[in-house]
Amino acid sequence: MMGTVLALAAIPRALFMLVGGAVTDRFSPRMIMLLSNALRMLLMGILTWLTYSNSIEMWMLFTLALSFGLADAFMFPAASAYPPRLLQREQLAAGNSLVQGTAQLSIALGPLIAGALIFLAGTNNGGVSEDTSGLALVFAIDALTFLVPVFVFQFIKDLIPVFVDKKSNTLQLLKQGLSFTWQDIPLRSFTFVLGFMGFLLRGPIMVGMPVYADTSLKEGAMGFSILASAYGLGSILGALIAGVRKAPQANRIGSFLFLDYMAFGLVLMLMVLTNNLWLISIALLSAAIIDGYIMVVTITWIQKRVAAEMLGRVMSIVGFMSQGLYPISAALAGLAASWSLNTMLGSAGVALVTISLVCLLIPAVRHMGYARDSMDT
Repeated sequence: MMGTVLALAAIPRALFMLVGGAVTDRFSPRMIMLLSNALRMLLMGILTWLTYSNSIEMWMLFTLALSFGLADAFMFPAASAYPPRLLQREQLAAGNSLVQGTAQLSIALGPLIAGALIFLAGTNNGGVSEDTSGLALVFAIDALTFLVPVFVFQFIKDLIPVFVDKKSNTLQLLKQGLSFTWQDIPLRSFTFVLGFMGFLLRGPIMVGMPVYADTSLKEGAMGFSILASAYGLGSILGALIAGVRKAPQANRIGSFLFLDYMAFGLVLMLMVLTNNLWLISIALLSAAIIDGYIMVVTITWIQKRVAAEMLGRVMSIVGFMSQGLYPISAALAGLAASWSLNTMLGSAGVALVTISLVCLLIPAVRHMGYARDSMDT
């Protein structure tokens, strides 16, 4: 049931993300973010009431997951397209570093705070923990957090005025975005690498890590928490490094990207070879530092490369390539893990390392369409 709920949220997020990018460029990133936050606040409010009244059923949760995924599909391209409207070009790297760093920090701390609140607010009835009231409290707080953007946006002024295309409909805008991305060779190469390599990685790492912790680590759930914390800490450090260091030349971004996937491939292979929690944690921390760094670098590169009126569509295409295939990747990884966890982890790890090494050795692939001496950023 948990997997079904997550899939139902992921499917509309993937299917409608491209539409979300076109709608963002047709209207306004600020407006789209406000509407998305308002809808998600309403959905969380409904979930809060259903949980508190103990009247929730699975079909209700399925419906809420679908609706939440749909709202998310519009939020991602709008949020990704908004920083260039607020910051000067030379400030984008630092701004993206803060965005990604705080996002990873919230991912790391949010579950800890929620778990403590659920425990503290729960009641005990006949020796059986009843956490419905704690869950309702957490959902209510979550709902209220969506009011924050509504308040904050009152004090933000865009540096770039919103361009509204009244001549083209949403479908025409989407075609323009796809055509632009396809004709831009480095951008096209980047999105294909992100989609293909991400497909090999996301399912195995997201499905495999908790199962590995449960079946191979003596620390069990605590071991999984340590692994998740190592990933979160590494992502934060990588994002901060990207914010304070000068960005690499654009023709070297491909090299960093393949190093990123190779590092995670080595982590997957290491999980097959050992059940030493601290060794795996150090490896995962190192891979996450590279991942956090390259995430900020590539987002900043795209934001500088693409005009503001086209950015929502391009970021939606990038988001679709990185997230759209996740449900399939996760389903295949889960199926393979049910047969043999080590085979699934090892195969994915070997594939990531091998493909990354081959791509790093081929200059035309490594530079993703840039000339070797290109300084374009």
